[in-house]
Amino acid sequence: MASMIFKRGNRLFAAGSIGLIITSILHTIGHFAPPPVNDPALAAVDGAMRAFRFDLGFGMHPSIMDVFESLSLTMSITVLFLGIYNLTTLSLAGNNPRLVRRLTLLNVLGVGALVALYAFYRIPPPLICFAIVEILFLLALILPRRQEE
Repeated sequence: MASMIFKRGNRLFAAGSIGLIITSILHTIGHFAPPPVNDPALAAVDGAMRAFRFDLGFGMHPSIMDVFESLSLTMSITVLFLGIYNLTTLSLAGNNPRLVRRLTLLNVLGVGALVALYAFYRIPPPLICFAIVEILFLLALILPRRQEE
């Protein structure tokens, strides 16, 4: 199974998938890390986010901070799942270059959208991580094609 993941032609796709898993881990560490500075303005924003609650129905009244933290952890879980999903699919279909190529293209599009998102909002940590992963998936898409020709 591991031999299928890391066989020639699959290595860059596997590396991009592992990059997604590493990005998820780094994001989770960042989520639980203390704020980088002890800034009164940041403390005021944090307090306001924790204090403001709204009714979402079903007896639920989350704060803005609850929504923010849940979405942050959603990113960790989703990116981790995507990396594991990619590796699992590769272990099962690694001998099918057409399927791997399509999956690579989907990853190029999805991760590329994340690179664009974080570039637009100017947030360096995920921008850098996803840009590295995007390069790996782009290489996985381009290099096998050159070998086939």
